[in-house]
Amino acid sequence: MTTIAITGYASLDHVAILDGTPQSGRTTTILQRPQDGWPRLGGGPAFVAMALTAAGIERAVPVSWIGDDLAGQTYRDQLAARNVLDEGLEAIAGARTPVSVLAYEPDGGCICLYDPGMPAGLTLSPAQRELVAKANWVCLTIGPSAVNDAVLEAIGETTRLAWVVKHDPRAMSATQAARFAARADLICFSHAESAFVEAALAETDTARPGRILIETRGRQGATITRDGRSVEVSAEPISVTDPTGAGDSFAGGVLAALAKGETNPEAIVRSGHATARRLLLGRQISENESALRQ
Repeated sequence: MTTIAITGYASLDHVAILDGTPQSGRTTTILQRPQDGWPRLGGGPAFVAMALTAAGIERAVPVSWIGDDLAGQTYRDQLAARNVLDEGLEAIAGARTPVSVLAYEPDGGCICLYDPGMPAGLTLSPAQRELVAKANWVCLTIGPSAVNDAVLEAIGETTRLAWVVKHDPRAMSATQAARFAARADLICFSHAESAFVEAALAETDTARPGRILIETRGRQGATITRDGRSVEVSAEPISVTDPTGAGDSFAGGVLAALAKGETNPEAIVRSGHATARRLLLGRQISENESALRQ
């Protein structure tokens, strides 16, 4: 049975649709709070794991950190409701479970407030390290900087590694990025992160055989590159106010296809597109239903 461990920050997301842009000294009204969005399961590990589990990968395991608080139990309950395993979670005594507030402005912009709730210096616990070491695939999303090094130390030569890029120097230094560029079998990144990835690739002379690079460009689709050959794959546009998690869901769909042995580049990307689209369609239906009630 294939085991895929997904490392990164946990989050309980609180989503709000605003009537304007917040300004100091003025009240901004929340027009809508999605029914499943206060709170809603969030963070890279959860979105990737949900996509993998929905695709039939039974052992997709988020490796993350929560508090020993009520919110931490809510996080576990929401994983369980989606049939996602919680054995990779570490409950930190006295810490707060991370939460995000995602406030969407009328022009489509998003104000994101994140409370990490965790002590500094988080890294893999012995149990998490063992889980990562035994996994067939390890998928790294944005998380504590020390975890990046711990992942590279824990995995073996035969472990396949996916890197879902988020350009944040606090979480991933340029030196670490170069190490992941050399070791990763799959790198998923947005067009906005392409310069960061290109710089990391330029710092290494080595690459894993058959390494796959996928650059997403929203409505314009994605480009997949393997062995020097690039293929553009279109996507069917879909409009939603709240696209949070679409990139991680796309990566989960890609990873599910690879874990099942898919080798066709277009089919790999289309699996990612289909997974992200399912997430966004659910949000679109929810938004339309809310509009009808108003």
